[in-house]
Amino acid sequence: MKGISYGQKVKGRCGRSRFYFRASSQGFQNCPNAEVLAVCDIVPSRAEQRAKEFNIPNCFTSIDELLSIKEIDAVSICTPNIDHKRSTIKALQAGKHVLCEKPIAMNAREAQAMIDAAHKAKKKLMIALHNRFFSRTEYLKGLIEAGHLGKPYYARSLSIRRRGVPSWGVFGQKKLQGGGPLIDIGVHIIDLTWYLMGCPKPVSVSGQTYETIGATPGHVGEFGPWDYKTYDVEDFAVALVRFANGATMMIESAFCVNLDKEVFGCHVVGDKGGATLMPLENLVELRLELGGHIMDCQPRHFPADDNPYDKEIAAFVDAIIKNKPVPVPATEAIWTSKIIDGIYKSAKVGKEVPLK
Repeated sequence: MKGISYGQKVKGRCGRSRFYFRASSQGFQNCPNAEVLAVCDIVPSRAEQRAKEFNIPNCFTSIDELLSIKEIDAVSICTPNIDHKRSTIKALQAGKHVLCEKPIAMNAREAQAMIDAAHKAKKKLMIALHNRFFSRTEYLKGLIEAGHLGKPYYARSLSIRRRGVPSWGVFGQKKLQGGGPLIDIGVHIIDLTWYLMGCPKPVSVSGQTYETIGATPGHVGEFGPWDYKTYDVEDFAVALVRFANGATMMIESAFCVNLDKEVFGCHVVGDKGGATLMPLENLVELRLELGGHIMDCQPRHFPADDNPYDKEIAAFVDAIIKNKPVPVPATEAIWTSKIIDGIYKSAKVGKEVPLK
């Protein structure tokens, strides 16, 4: 496939977007069936720098200029959350397939507009939830689908930092980000946990958010000092999600919380066994009952160079070339947005809320 393009449209320093940009660039350039034709950034010097760094022939400051290139087949959106809907719909209406960074949008309403635009344009819309592509995730998903854990009925989704407020970008500004840790790091693990459970339909959520540390001065920051004056998102969120099949999921997500351990991963419990997956720690643990004994098992020898970003992009390109469904469709990613929307609403009204 020819003509992959992607754009970063961030004012000022935005390290995480730069990270995604780099992962996206290298992923497409490592894919033998893709060619990178253009980059877009509202800051001209940054567009030129990225084009030079990755040997990209064209650079623009306007997404409309980029989308006018007929040879471009697909666009990767690496912008802040507030721009996901706008840039994605523009690209779809221009006849391009889209790989959009997580979360799909600021909320489920915007996500649905993106899905409707993809359906109308008859183009593919995939969301970059790369944790599904770790080898450990693929292994555990296969075990669960084969019935080794039985029927999953309970799970815990954990994305907890003790003092991990990003010191760059707009991660503490609700009007630009949509929320705090829940929509930034929580979205990854909520999706991963739900995916391992078999994607049951969520029917209700009860949640609570806390704002106790981020908006006050004098705290230590793991990533350096953050701007507490503009910080208006939650520090910590907790929730219980109920599914139509009777299963439940507990969620904890934090930028700032006085707990003993930082965790990024999930636990899935079935009637035959349980599992823990910590993707950044290269850890999979299984809890089984075999031969009259309770067993704790830890599979080993996963690829040392496991790169979920390259695998994610290769799968996106392959879906376009072979005209098959993308592996992380927007129609799945919207459910994570509905859960997050539900947590924020439940925290506001003080009771459990239904999910439509």
